[in-house]
Amino acid sequence: MNAQPTGLSGWRVVHWVAAIGAALLVTLTPLSYIQWKQFNLMQDVAINQIDSIMWQAYQLERELSHLAYAVHASVDPASTVSGDDLVERYEVFVSRISLVTDMPRSDLLNTTKAYLDAMRQVNEFVAQADPVFEDPKGKLAQRDLRLALIRSIEQLEPALGDLTREANRATARFVDERNDQLRDQGRLVIGLAGVQAAVLLLFVVLLVRHLRRQVTQYERLQHITRELGVAKDQADAANHGKSVFLANMSHEIRTPFQGVLGMLNLLDETQLSGQQRDYVQTARDSAQHLLGVLNDILDVSTMESGTLSLAPEPVRLRTLVQEVEGLMRAAAREKGVSLEVDAAPDLPEWVMADPTRVRQILFNLLGNAVKFTHEGSITASVRPLADTPGGICITVQDTGMGMDAATVAQLFTRFYQADNSVRRRIGGSGLGLEISRNLARMMGGSIDVSSEPARGSLFTVKLVLPTTEAPAQAARSPEQTGQKRKLRVLVAEDHPINLKYMHILLDRMGHEAVFCENGQEALQLLELQRFDVVLLDFHMPVLDGLATTAAIRALDGTNKDIKIVLVTADVVNDTRKRALDVGVNEFASKPLQAQDLQRALEHCGLLDGSTVLVGDEAPVAPAPVMPEQQDIRSSAAGLIDSESYTEIVSMMPADTMDELLRTLFEPPEGSVHVLLAALASGQAAQIGYDAHKLKGTAMLLGFRALVRISGQIEQLAKQEGATFAPELSTQLRADMERTQQALRQFQTVSPA
Repeated sequence: MNAQPTGLSGWRVVHWVAAIGAALLVTLTPLSYIQWKQFNLMQDVAINQIDSIMWQAYQLERELSHLAYAVHASVDPASTVSGDDLVERYEVFVSRISLVTDMPRSDLLNTTKAYLDAMRQVNEFVAQADPVFEDPKGKLAQRDLRLALIRSIEQLEPALGDLTREANRATARFVDERNDQLRDQGRLVIGLAGVQAAVLLLFVVLLVRHLRRQVTQYERLQHITRELGVAKDQADAANHGKSVFLANMSHEIRTPFQGVLGMLNLLDETQLSGQQRDYVQTARDSAQHLLGVLNDILDVSTMESGTLSLAPEPVRLRTLVQEVEGLMRAAAREKGVSLEVDAAPDLPEWVMADPTRVRQILFNLLGNAVKFTHEGSITASVRPLADTPGGICITVQDTGMGMDAATVAQLFTRFYQADNSVRRRIGGSGLGLEISRNLARMMGGSIDVSSEPARGSLFTVKLVLPTTEAPAQAARSPEQTGQKRKLRVLVAEDHPINLKYMHILLDRMGHEAVFCENGQEALQLLELQRFDVVLLDFHMPVLDGLATTAAIRALDGTNKDIKIVLVTADVVNDTRKRALDVGVNEFASKPLQAQDLQRALEHCGLLDGSTVLVGDEAPVAPAPVMPEQQDIRSSAAGLIDSESYTEIVSMMPADTMDELLRTLFEPPEGSVHVLLAALASGQAAQIGYDAHKLKGTAMLLGFRALVRISGQIEQLAKQEGATFAPELSTQLRADMERTQQALRQFQTVSPA
């Protein structure tokens, strides 16, 4: 009798469990079926309706934007967009019209005002544009007709935007219809949910117990949070102490480092062998790199400790920008990236600024641009801010790898590595941008950045640098360089302009020079005469610089050990290694400057330790003081480096300068016309050679536009199977004419 209730009780429990399981099965099975149907219904809405209505309208709007961009670009005189490109874009746009008119469930859209207005304007635009695009060589080539198309496109764009939005609303209306169906299904779900409610009551007890445990855990977490707050305060105090310690230690380390660098500089001025001088230079480069890292740490530490201050003084802003450009150009050239730095014509001449800190900002931004740009260009500009007294805006635009939004948001975080793998390959401590932003804020400005992956980055720096008067000691004395020892120099250079320039340069430096046009002639002269050093151009006919060097090293007699300096505009790592392998002693980059040649000769050990001005033995007439070239800078922006050209003019007599310009521009033997003739022939080797000669001469004279176009042609000529479009000749001729026009303006503002 006693066992029966137990058995019965146990049986009832088992059946209750079975009943609950059956109830769940009965309710969940239809619920699952209903949910499956709802899922299919929503998938149908998402895939079919949005793609067929809103997406087709958006396609039409997007193709109009592409057409607008192409027509806009074709108006630019320098544009490479052809008439066929415009016709292709237009045909793609027209093909999208039928997608809108024939879309599924078009009844949701084709009765709306937005659709009717858009289709009316589209038909009007097509009626206007068809005759123009049917005649790409005639009507489409007319600039006024393209401008009219641009205006029509601008009027059509809002209507297509409204159509896209109306398509979105039509999709929403269609979804509302489906929602009504879902609502009916929801009623069934509610009924089934009532059955489930009874089952859910069984889990209330378990839920209450769980909530109690959660409350207990929450109270424990609150206690831990308070402890973490105390620990954070202690860590902040320790971090401040660390910053003060780093600031003090960085100062202490930098002081003896300056002594190390000073001793290395003094050691470099003593009589050293070539190998010893190379060791000293390596040690000095390493010390400079380590000192740069220490300086970054010092800057961050002093910023944190609040002891960093600016030391403003009168600064010639344009000169400072050009100095930075000159130092960064070699790094950009070594990576095969073009660098253009433009200082606006209305830039203040003198401003109150800390030149070291302004340079630091420019170096950081340009240095990063060079690091992360593997091909393409870097463009920097410095211009005044019209709406800010004393405001200066600096922009640095590159075509590098770019960054996503998450990286940009963290970019100015200390030690942040945007891409660890890239940073490891390229280097960098992750401090430069944070330091630059803090320095910009100290100068009353800021740094902003916009970037897209694979499309480059744009950094914008705004500073407040008040305009000031030039200091009394700002007048510059003529630059004179030279040395006591007079050298016999053999120069192998195939271009007459460069020959004349190097003749004047060596004469001003007090050396005796003998000139020849190629490496073969240089070898013949070395067999007959004694020289101290040979200056070889890299690209020469008959024998180039490397082949000539190898032949010299194979000579019999003392001349086989003569010092050789390779003069070229493209001494990149691979070229430098090959040159060193064949026996080149030193390098000097084009355009050759007196200080570069002086440094190369010193590194070769050809000059005695004490150096004096050339004036001690060969007086040099002071360069004429040129007037402010504000007009020429304004009219020739991007065409001529006025300071480089002024320096060349100051070195040469007027008749010699005129002869140089004729050698460059006068047909048919002028360098530009020789290159035009080579382009017409289509012979890649000759084109590359003539383009290289023109580039070297243009770099010497500061003709920026000619440097750009000749450099592009030279790079194209190096590609296997290269073809030379007629647009290259057109652009070269246009740049020549614009440069000549700028030179005429320059002569107008120059003294008689």
